[in-house]
Amino acid sequence: MVGVVSSALLVLTGWSPAGASPDGGQVDGAPAWTSGASGAGVADGSFDQWRGSPVSIAATWADSAAGQLELWPLQGEFATWSGDLEIAIGAIDHGETWAQAAQGAYDDRWAESLRRAAALWSSHEGTLYIRFAHEFNGSWFPWSVTPDSVGDFIAAWHRFRALQQQLFPTSQLVFSPNRESAGSFGTDWRQAFPGPGQADVVSVSYYNGWPFLDTAESFQETALSYDQFGGPRGIQRHLEFAREVGLPFAVSEWGSHAAFGDSAVWMEQMHAFFAANAGTGPGQLRYEVYFNVVQDGNAFSLFPDTRLPRSAEVYARLW
Repeated sequence: MVGVVSSALLVLTGWSPAGASPDGGQVDGAPAWTSGASGAGVADGSFDQWRGSPVSIAATWADSAAGQLELWPLQGEFATWSGDLEIAIGAIDHGETWAQAAQGAYDDRWAESLRRAAALWSSHEGTLYIRFAHEFNGSWFPWSVTPDSVGDFIAAWHRFRALQQQLFPTSQLVFSPNRESAGSFGTDWRQAFPGPGQADVVSVSYYNGWPFLDTAESFQETALSYDQFGGPRGIQRHLEFAREVGLPFAVSEWGSHAAFGDSAVWMEQMHAFFAANAGTGPGQLRYEVYFNVVQDGNAFSLFPDTRLPRSAEVYARLW
């Protein structure tokens, strides 16, 4: 099934596979794009060994107000990490509001977080990507946005961007909605994009579930879909938005949820999509990070233990 959906999507994107490797997106046995994972086995290198190719980007989280200041992953798990790293910063915490953020209430905390991140990352060779207020169009985080707070979210984002460019300009700021918007978001998530010059990468969280996809046809149908508010839902539509705003694309979290099923086809189609769209220009795949975090009864992880044996086999073979 590999390549079925990518061939169809190439027509839609107008992307030309110049320089693409003939072996399905591999260069010297590794993905031809920046590829990585979060969770078990990443920092210690065992995930690399299992999949048979280097993890060139890892991802982690410092969501809470305390986490933004302490940045525990940069001091512990990834203190000696040599590749690129994406760290998700939650922006505001319980009891805080976007209206307050828009007025500068959290500027001091954000500034201190950026200063510490710059200092902790100063000896690293890779790029630090900061995923600010990730999945803001969901309903499950304290920094979730609603229709009446979109304007404040944008104003607050501008404040954070100004601080980031002043205090840690070598980092990259990532604008990252969830695949589709929760009902509480109430509008096309593109209305929350902060505008030209306000981000360096557009990314998405993209999982096989809600609904579960097990055919190339269903993968393509979903890849081309929009959500209930008219915003991009499918991975192809998210990539097209990145192209429209002139930014590279990333998939900051992706994977399957074992409670829904174990689809080898979906894993093949994700690989085909990544291979077809790899690059660093607008609307091209800058990086992808598999969510190998052990949670929800080991629902997502491929290694070291998995409830997704078919997906794990395909991933280890293709990556």
